[in-house]
Amino acid sequence: MQVKEKINWWEYPQKIKYWASNIDYVMFIDENGNSGAINKIFQKRLNGETVSDDEKYFTITGCIFKKRDYSIMRNNIRKLKEKYWKDGYYYDTKHNDTRYVCFHSREIRMHTGPFNEKLINYKQFVDELSFVLSNIDCKIISVSINLEEYILRNESISVYEKAFDLLLERYIYATDNKKKGIIMLESRGKKDDRLLLKHIYDIVCIKGVRGIGTDELNEKVIGVYFNPKWYGGHSSTFSGLEIADLFSYPIHQYVKYKKENPSFDVIKRKIDCYPNYINKGIKIFPQEKDEIHRL
Repeated sequence: MQVKEKINWWEYPQKIKYWASNIDYVMFIDENGNSGAINKIFQKRLNGETVSDDEKYFTITGCIFKKRDYSIMRNNIRKLKEKYWKDGYYYDTKHNDTRYVCFHSREIRMHTGPFNEKLINYKQFVDELSFVLSNIDCKIISVSINLEEYILRNESISVYEKAFDLLLERYIYATDNKKKGIIMLESRGKKDDRLLLKHIYDIVCIKGVRGIGTDELNEKVIGVYFNPKWYGGHSSTFSGLEIADLFSYPIHQYVKYKKENPSFDVIKRKIDCYPNYINKGIKIFPQEKDEIHRL
């Protein structure tokens, strides 16, 4: 993918639209949980209140694609959208606007927006979506932070930055040597994007990350970009961000409740180091004593 010439990726948060010929991998990232909930959890601990599993985890997930595999995935997602919505578009009554359908995990689970049962055969759609997702060829890596335990460690960096550093470490191990890649995150707002970009630049270009030097990081990460899920006035979407969204949620649920569900079963074979992915393809920090049960 490429941006305007003579603009370095670290100068400010930038969008990117095209896969350049010199790029071997793109990792798309999405998150679940609230990294800012650490303040609420800290207060609960001060008050002697119990912190539930439902609120204590923050998860960030990366989906790593090779070029050919990404093109196949994007085409299959487009075909599925066009099967259930005319040309892949629907009329959004909330915004009084016609929009290209975006596969968003929460809307699908809640049967809202274009996934309303009055608009489509919902069960058939979910079955076909699961089939399409199961056949996607990509590698998944994911990091979950136990916010309650994180407080006890007195870490000096934010939860999101720690999670990203660990994910970047897993990305280096999960990709081939001498291959170039870029990272695409979903934009979260100018201030947040700028702060995260500065942190990423410091890690990739100045400090390195836990046993991985800047030379290797610079060789494998030649750009970091911030895109919305939609672009072109809601006329198209970035399929990789949609897939990261759909894959991150079941991993987040798996980490929280220590058991697999049907959505997790669809994607688990794509997780790096499957079937021995605990603290590899799925990393929990700080490392928990109890092994996650695979049911």
